[in-house]
Amino acid sequence: EVDSSDCKWWADSWKAGDNNTDKPTLMSLLDSLEMKGRDPNAPVRMPILDRYTDRGTIAMGKVESGTVRPGMKITMMPTRQKYKIDGVWKEELPLKSARPGENILVKVANASMEDVQKGFVLCTDPPCRSVDKLICQVMIMDLPDQAKIFTAGFQANFHAHCAEEEATVTKIFETTNRKGVVNKGARFANVGMTVVCMIELSRTVPCETFDDYPFLGRFTLRTEGKTCAIGVIKKLPPKKD
Repeated sequence: EVDSSDCKWWADSWKAGDNNTDKPTLMSLLDSLEMKGRDPNAPVRMPILDRYTDRGTIAMGKVESGTVRPGMKITMMPTRQKYKIDGVWKEELPLKSARPGENILVKVANASMEDVQKGFVLCTDPPCRSVDKLICQVMIMDLPDQAKIFTAGFQANFHAHCAEEEATVTKIFETTNRKGVVNKGARFANVGMTVVCMIELSRTVPCETFDDYPFLGRFTLRTEGKTCAIGVIKKLPPKKD
């Protein structure tokens, strides 16, 4: 246990009522914090940040949910190929398990470099969805010089977790202006508005709704070096049988 004398300023602030907490020491406050939205018992979700070869294919990424262990079987989305985890490391140290929030290296057995790519998501069953159309809610932040109106046909790069794909807005359902006025059936939007729209991607991307998996359900739209919009995925197409 860390002695409270190692952080004397916290005790003074706590006694003065400045810290807005009932924890008398900084360490006791840190120990009491709960990490919400990242469940170690949930299905594994690990977006692939990068990969390289070292006596096999090594995938790099952060565990967003679930617990990754050597020997476990996984599904790689969006290809739906099945693999086995041969090893797990963190900073070159072998691990028996890796929990949400940890940046790790994973050796994927019998996988080539083409089988493991940036933007793929390593999953346990049931695997995440992989779609090329989605209904989302976006906040318009900025628009490029040649397209000062956000409307159907607007094109940008879709960035979600580690994935990047070309995207096109195909339909606008409603807009909400800065005063909170909702316009259903609107055809265009400007900077500062919130928009519910449909986006079509050039290829399928592993993702989920924001309500189910926040880390797989938020994204940005970028073009010409600008972040045009930030958004969350509200609905995905029905699953095919």
